[in-house]
Amino acid sequence: MWVALPLCLLSALLATGSALQCEVCASREQSCSGPLQPCAPSEGTCITVVAEMRLDGNSFYYTGKSCLEPKNCEPGPFSLTYPHNVTVRANIACCDTDGCNAGAIPVPTVTSVPNGRECLSFFKMGADGWQEKEKELLACTGAEDHCVEESGILTLGGITATKAVAGCGSPGACMKRVGERKYVQGVVEWQIQSECYPAPRAGGGIGEP
Repeated sequence: MWVALPLCLLSALLATGSALQCEVCASREQSCSGPLQPCAPSEGTCITVVAEMRLDGNSFYYTGKSCLEPKNCEPGPFSLTYPHNVTVRANIACCDTDGCNAGAIPVPTVTSVPNGRECLSFFKMGADGWQEKEKELLACTGAEDHCVEESGILTLGGITATKAVAGCGSPGACMKRVGERKYVQGVVEWQIQSECYPAPRAGGGIGEP
């Protein structure tokens, strides 16, 4: 019994010391840096998220790094375009070794060259919910060859807003699913509706690939 007790203590110490450590930070800039912090046993992934949103001619950035459950990490860049020149560009990178999410990742670049496809579009986001929206046709550009429609609740750094949006998106934007999704510490999205399908060709009629 007395021999087994030290072995148990040693095993516990080794288990504690083997926890993954990730850089943790958040910023309204294109990059951030912070201390390494140990992850919970269920968090086997280090994640970096960088996003740019353009609204009314202004650009807003967010960068976050933290530990995350592997099931919540779907890496890769994606972009979305909504009416009135509202755009979202995001990149997500995951890794599984100590401190591997140090450094910066780029916001994806996009082109304004039309790709011959179009989607019905609308955009409504705010803290006061949304009301019925007028849809309009939006010409898709570059790699944004899918139509994306979403509604739900987004929490970002302590700010919660409802959203109802539709527009053109790149294939990576189709990773979203109905239900709760954690991107990084402090960024949680609850999808009430989420649809993504190949955008029809312009003049071909919505719903016709």
